[in-house]
Amino acid sequence: MARPRHGGDVWGDLDVRDYSSNVNPLGPPPRLAEYIANAASELHCYPDDSCARLKEAIASRYDVSADGVIVGAGSAELIRLFAEVFISPGDKVVMPCPTFAEYSFGCRLMGASVVDHTLPEDDGFALDVAELSSQLDGAKAVYVCNPNNPTSRMTGKRDLLDLIEEAARKEVLVFLDETLLELSSRSEELSLIPEVERLENLFIIRSFTKSFAMPGLRIGYGFGSKEMLRFMEVGRLTWNLGTIEQRVATMLMEDEQDHVSKAVRMLESEKRRMHSQVGRIMGKVSMPDSYFFFAPLDSLEISSSEFRRHMLRHNVLVRDCSSFGDACSRYTRFCVKTPEKDDEFLHALSSAVDDIREGRF
Repeated sequence: MARPRHGGDVWGDLDVRDYSSNVNPLGPPPRLAEYIANAASELHCYPDDSCARLKEAIASRYDVSADGVIVGAGSAELIRLFAEVFISPGDKVVMPCPTFAEYSFGCRLMGASVVDHTLPEDDGFALDVAELSSQLDGAKAVYVCNPNNPTSRMTGKRDLLDLIEEAARKEVLVFLDETLLELSSRSEELSLIPEVERLENLFIIRSFTKSFAMPGLRIGYGFGSKEMLRFMEVGRLTWNLGTIEQRVATMLMEDEQDHVSKAVRMLESEKRRMHSQVGRIMGKVSMPDSYFFFAPLDSLEISSSEFRRHMLRHNVLVRDCSSFGDACSRYTRFCVKTPEKDDEFLHALSSAVDDIREGRF
């Protein structure tokens, strides 16, 4: 097995402008350094293993019980923990394809048989919940990412509820990734967090990484029934969140929601401007459901990895989507940022496309 590949690989070269990772374009809140400095005074003590204060802040923000909240070292830890606790050798697990690679990797580590539900390219990689539900017989779990990574497609709340209810009838667990939803204007409309306490087979993850643009601090959180989380709490790593992470995350959850809301408003309008300009440069590109583009490269007759190299010549990093499967090797993914940063991206994109069409390799 090979480890999954991800975007954001700009460490060591800060001159490269990263458009490959889908984080808050406003960056971290201005007071982040202050929060970190204040928390550093407590490092002589072990962190609270229960993360009680942080769970209370998350529960208050989303109007759920703190008993229905779990936290981890990034959403990646919770992805792995879910598989470690609930997936056994020989279990059948169903997931759309393409989607985030960590899901299948964690399940295969536990010995599961992963059944790919191929999303139709000719329908823009949309998820047909009825077809996905038809594959659940005998499965232990089904995974859904909303909006999906890398395709940016969203699935409606009613469709997701139908899937969860069908899964419950077949005694199948549902893993729902909402880490990319919070920066969408449709977050409240589509989120199933308000439903999670009554849906005993549902587990949802979210993350501070995307909402607060701080992937260097690993803080993720999840929601599930009290019974489900009881098992996960037993199985998680002791002291999985340090004191700095707990204190900073609590302050962000309590005091910095306006920072996220401001980014959402900007992204919604900027996405439309970007769609028009990207289409002018690259040819027809679908309007993304979320705040990142999944753009075909057929008109340029170039692969995703080759396109990434061309953009890097202009100090811009985009996502090489070939790791998501063969169908995605002809697509690239890049995020929407601030108007100023998007203008820089569009200039680099125009130059790179000119290079490709003129054969300047």
